[in-house]
Amino acid sequence: MRKVITLEKTCYVFLKQGGEICNRLNRGAKVCPVKRKGDWIQITWRNGKKKGWIHNSVELINGS
Repeated sequence: MRKVITLEKTCYVFLKQGGEICNRLNRGAKVCPVKRKGDWIQITWRNGKKKGWIHNSVELINGS
């Protein structure tokens, strides 16, 4: 099972690093980090059905 992290603040999700905004995740959303690249983190949510990139400045809370 992948590590689950809870978002501490609302954040925008991008299709590519610094590219077009494709979604917004509210505070408390549970995401799974896939990989890190510079200041960006690739995530999945909704059981891996959705994918995107968030900026590393977003505060994360470690979950179960």
